[in-house]
Amino acid sequence: MKTKKHTILPTALAMCLLGALPVSSLAKLSSKQKSLSLITSMVVSVSTTKEAREAGLKEEDIRKDIATRLEQTGVKTLPEYMYGPPRLQIRINAYKIPNQEMFVDNIDVLFKQEVTLARNPEEKITAVTWEHSWLSNSPPQRFVKHIKSNIKILIDGFIADYLAANPPDKRPADVNNIAIVLPAVPDKQTKPLVKPTTAEYKYVASKNSKVFHKPDCRWVKRIKPSNLVTYSTRAKATEAGKRPCKTCKP
Repeated sequence: MKTKKHTILPTALAMCLLGALPVSSLAKLSSKQKSLSLITSMVVSVSTTKEAREAGLKEEDIRKDIATRLEQTGVKTLPEYMYGPPRLQIRINAYKIPNQEMFVDNIDVLFKQEVTLARNPEEKITAVTWEHSWLSNSPPQRFVKHIKSNIKILIDGFIADYLAANPPDKRPADVNNIAIVLPAVPDKQTKPLVKPTTAEYKYVASKNSKVFHKPDCRWVKRIKPSNLVTYSTRAKATEAGKRPCKTCKP
């Protein structure tokens, strides 16, 4: 199931210090791909919830798997304690639904780096320039395998975008501290290259809301996993007193 999302840099402004690639190549890249250009090393960090750890999910195992894949791609991975270099952050928010044999999870893959503001080039901040998320569910017996499978697919998308922006024959020797102009208006979100394992429900809502949504609605990300309720049909959602979202129109 989905959470396609996210806020990345508009093409017109994400062009600072990207001259290592030919103009013709850059023109074919999306803004989020361009934000990965000239990156040669990064920190990898993984975090999850207590419930996920108790279910057998090990953060360090996931971190090592991702680091190994990046190294095989030609990206140097740095110690997790380092502050300042670009960082690939994987956040796994997973909770067991009360009174149900089911985990619900939201996986965020975020790439953060130092950027400058378009309105104030002297001001540097750390910002997310590449991002994908996914919301899904799984029974306890398949939870760990399910999470690892979805993470692998999301990382596949990140690596594909990285390679598009950094062809092996055009990579710089070692350039990480590039500045990217951060615009005021975010770009439209894009879908992962491959669709992760989908959830088994068709509609979702928050316990604290009277509105139900499609799983890929942009408002779903704001729902805390612990407050998430699911419905297999539209009728069941309306029977529960929920009304359809005006944005996703389920």
